[in-house]
Amino acid sequence: MSHSDDTRQSEEPTGDERGDDPPSDDTGGERLEFADAVYVDAAPGELWDHLSDPATLTECVPGAESIERLSERRYSVEITRGVSRLTVSLSGEAEFVEMDPPDHVVTSATAFDSTTGSEFDVLAAMEIQDGDRYGAKLAYTAEVTYTGGAATLTPSVLRPIVERDIDSYFGNLTELVESED
Repeated sequence: MSHSDDTRQSEEPTGDERGDDPPSDDTGGERLEFADAVYVDAAPGELWDHLSDPATLTECVPGAESIERLSERRYSVEITRGVSRLTVSLSGEAEFVEMDPPDHVVTSATAFDSTTGSEFDVLAAMEIQDGDRYGAKLAYTAEVTYTGGAATLTPSVLRPIVERDIDSYFGNLTELVESED
């Protein structure tokens, strides 16, 4: 069973709470950051195998229609998600820009939704550590930058949606990995 580390970084108030514009990155887009850890009852090597398997990714990533391996490090992605009042159909690529199996991986991804003109850039890192009484501790950080129609949503609207998707991904991954034992 997955066990959250409950170490999500606290947030700075969004623009609505401070009374000024929400934070944005240097390119005029909005940015969200996430960090946490989950415990998975599996050996680190077994967990690593699932993190890079396109079938597992397609099954575990919320809204994933297809994730195909283009090379050892590159994947194409097709994802459709409801985001508040918008539905985004993302097409893009993800690449493991740094990997050290089975210890850590850094992924850079870009996806575009032509309906809303939204672009999403993601930089995510996952580190697998010995989980002491559980099999493995999977710590992650992620930075999501978005522009276009999606940027009309304030971070306070988008954050809980992305957090639910992150929680769903790790819940799905944990269930899949642990059910194979």
